[in-house]
Amino acid sequence: GRKIWSFKRDKSMKRARIRRPDFFRMIAMIHKTAYILAYDMLRKKSVHDWVERRAVGIIGLPYLSLILVALLTLKDEPNTGQKIVTGILIGWAVVAAWCTSEFQFKPTDWRMKIREELDLRYLYWKKAIAVYYAVVIAVAVAAGIVMPYI
Repeated sequence: GRKIWSFKRDKSMKRARIRRPDFFRMIAMIHKTAYILAYDMLRKKSVHDWVERRAVGIIGLPYLSLILVALLTLKDEPNTGQKIVTGILIGWAVVAAWCTSEFQFKPTDWRMKIREELDLRYLYWKKAIAVYYAVVIAVAVAAGIVMPYI
């Protein structure tokens, strides 16, 4: 009883020290799963040139919309509110681009783990991807509407 409890506690404490919070793990998993789905889609369409980079480009499109909205809605003399909103949007897009850029440089063992997870809960991850990217696009649209009035 007591040894098992302390082992579980020590293991969870170690996990808490070295792992990112669950929210960031979820976002990273969404990016990886979207990458694998885009990669598989391109492979099925018999596209063999630059497949990895095209897959990263596909999952990076929503972040491009964040950058475009941030830059296109700025006025000539932006005020502090516009600078803050622009910084948040571009920061979010840069962090997401950084997260997706490491997919190409890591060993391929993470791809097998993602494929196993997709085999177990395919619809869950597909819905999570759709909801996450819908939120990204909704934030871009909301920022585009609100920015001129800030």
